[in-house]
Amino acid sequence: RAGAARPRPGAEPSFREDMTCGPDISVAEVALEAWTECRARGYVVEERRLPDLLPAILRHVPKGSFCGQQSVDLSELFIPRSGGDKPIFLQLLKAQGGKVHFLYFWKAFGEVARMADPSFDSGISSELETVRDRILRRLEEETHKGRWVGASSHPYARRLKTQALLSEVHRAAAMSASPKFWQACTESLAENQQGDLSLEELTYVLLSLLRYVPIWEEEGGLAPQRTTSAPDVAPASRPAVRLHIYDVSREESIQKLNRILAHQYSPVKLGGVFHAGVEVNGLEWSFGFSPAEAHPGVSCVQPKKHPQHHYRQTVVLRETAICPEDIGQIISNMVEEYPGNDYDLLRRNCCHFADDFCRRLGVGGIPGWVHRLARLGASVDNVMRLM
Repeated sequence: RAGAARPRPGAEPSFREDMTCGPDISVAEVALEAWTECRARGYVVEERRLPDLLPAILRHVPKGSFCGQQSVDLSELFIPRSGGDKPIFLQLLKAQGGKVHFLYFWKAFGEVARMADPSFDSGISSELETVRDRILRRLEEETHKGRWVGASSHPYARRLKTQALLSEVHRAAAMSASPKFWQACTESLAENQQGDLSLEELTYVLLSLLRYVPIWEEEGGLAPQRTTSAPDVAPASRPAVRLHIYDVSREESIQKLNRILAHQYSPVKLGGVFHAGVEVNGLEWSFGFSPAEAHPGVSCVQPKKHPQHHYRQTVVLRETAICPEDIGQIISNMVEEYPGNDYDLLRRNCCHFADDFCRRLGVGGIPGWVHRLARLGASVDNVMRLM
């Protein structure tokens, strides 16, 4: 419905369109946003394109203060140096063969972000970056030994033994504040210890793990069907509002992950993007993409029974004081305001709809970590789709 009205300003979700690092947003998440600005071909971007992209990348670098000090201006890292030398940020990217790989971009972005505030990422995100750095160091050591000479002329053709990756994951688990996060990965890797992994496959594994960081940091684990202790049935006069979260394991990127890793890695452990629906009065409502203008983006299913996704957990919100008739009118309005062809994976997705719906029901917005979970999953999926 091309002429459908946009949601009223007061109903728009209350989270930022352009993220910067902070207490609830990791460097990795913002690095993914900045990488999207580069319009890369999957995991690599041509080095010659980067000078023109530096202003867009700089916009994502944090501007916050640290320990009460003045905000740190890092713009000098993104402009050419005297004598014609490349900007420092470009030097940090370690371009090889005229290309920059995402893992090196992520690493360089993190180094710059921590110049603004060294306190960023004290949790699992930071641990994942440490594993990334150790993987890159191992690959570089293999190159220096000349192991891959003759196998391929391109440095990104390097491969790492699966046992070496498993060793790094064990090491991370031993030092982690959340060892179960790494143990889940260890169990999957242990099923296929023989052979080796390309840089592309290693990046798939790291990004797939990154998807689940918000759940671990908020809920402490990946256990499916996690729910609160609230009763399933609320008093008839005050319907309870519940947010149901799903794994989207049928996505093409997850199927590709399975193909690349020879079906040895479970999508529940290493894959999945996320979908959310709102239950009220015994029905679950959600928003998704449809290419047809005449087809609504809002759909209704039985609670926890979305036919295209795998149910994971429920977040019980408050009870709504709105009567069923008025709830029906709210839904009717939102069907008009959320046409299927208006869906955008990052800017207008199922979480935007769920947040808007819950606010109109008077139960407040959905938890911030759910926004983060869906946005991070969408950002990772956006990169994977280009491979």
